[in-house]
Amino acid sequence: MAKSVSDKTTSKAVPATSKASTKQSSGGIKNPFSRSSSNAAAKQTAGPRGTVTTKPHGRLRTFLREVRIEMSKVTWPPRKELITSTGVVLVAVIIAGVYIGVWDFIWNLLVRAVGLG
Repeated sequence: MAKSVSDKTTSKAVPATSKASTKQSSGGIKNPFSRSSSNAAAKQTAGPRGTVTTKPHGRLRTFLREVRIEMSKVTWPPRKELITSTGVVLVAVIIAGVYIGVWDFIWNLLVRAVGLG
């Protein structure tokens, strides 16, 4: 049988100054989520990265520029693979449509035969 231990005996109080004790000296590894004041002063140019302007033409221009950048990262399939994949999708859609259509026809006949429809 497993031994149970109550939480009262095993829990230790965490001191309120635990945050201060976890800070490291300037020569150690820095917290990746903290911001340095020297870096903040150097990056105060136009605004934070990714900021969208309030001007409609500026927002559209930014959107189109980002679309062009993202589209350049896309790996496009060769033409033969594209045609093959399109054919597979069309056949699957036709099969699913026929399957659903047959079941719809059967249920329609059953509902009318019972007199519910």
